[in-house]
Amino acid sequence: MIRAYSCPAAALADRVAVLARGRVIASGSLSEMRALVVRTRISCSITLSIEQVSAWPGAGSVSRDWQRLHITATNAEAVVRQLLAGDEDLQELEVRRAGLTDVFTELTQEAA
Repeated sequence: MIRAYSCPAAALADRVAVLARGRVIASGSLSEMRALVVRTRISCSITLSIEQVSAWPGAGSVSRDWQRLHITATNAEAVVRQLLAGDEDLQELEVRRAGLTDVFTELTQEAA
């Protein structure tokens, strides 16, 4: 599969395979493939600092652009609870689990 076709593949395929250097490095259903990547992306408008959020269990990388904070989390539920408890003015909360493109990127980087 070519990376550019990963979104249509996710919608159409019962099973997917990831190839690296001519070898199948992972295959399974979309749910099985997503389970290989534990990251979840969270973004929101919040007043908390990068340093505060970075110190939380389950928070991985944290960055900010303008007023939006972007978090890559290994435990999204714990991070979202902390966000809600830490800022009553939290707005525009978005939580997105790993997609097929994320799986492809992470697995092929590991295989390189």
